[in-house]
Amino acid sequence: MTYSRTESIELVNMCMIYNPATQEVLVEDKTDVDWKFGHTFPGGHVEKGESLYDGMVREVFEETGLTVSQLESCGTVEWFNESPAYRRLGFLYRTSHFSGTLKQSEEGQNYWLPLKDLNEANTAESFMKFLQIFTDLHTVDATSPVMNGSLTIIPKDNHSPKA
Repeated sequence: MTYSRTESIELVNMCMIYNPATQEVLVEDKTDVDWKFGHTFPGGHVEKGESLYDGMVREVFEETGLTVSQLESCGTVEWFNESPAYRRLGFLYRTSHFSGTLKQSEEGQNYWLPLKDLNEANTAESFMKFLQIFTDLHTVDATSPVMNGSLTIIPKDNHSPKA
């Protein structure tokens, strides 16, 4: 019996841009999404033939007008879809290295907000799980068995999922 180890995968990304001088992060309130509205970080799709890093730099520039550099990989998130069968794999980055003038996007309003002000009530679906990956060195992965479903954290030092 032949077993195929290939599957369709959609590559996405997200970047936490932190300003150490103000202790704020850049948030985006996207309006074109299939999940609960609220604060999120800039990000989007990696284009065919584009590197993950270049895709992140491009998405941040397109959505914010800022040029980011020295991106640090934080972890991944993944969702699974049954019909049609495919996986969405998200790569998460953070940086405090940026330049340019912040602009508004057709995808949603952008502004700086203290990191401590982000909470379950004012953020997008599962965003607080994303934030845990961005800010906790022991949390690097999250997964959901359904597309755009609630994420379960997978801690770095313990391979047992944590809801």
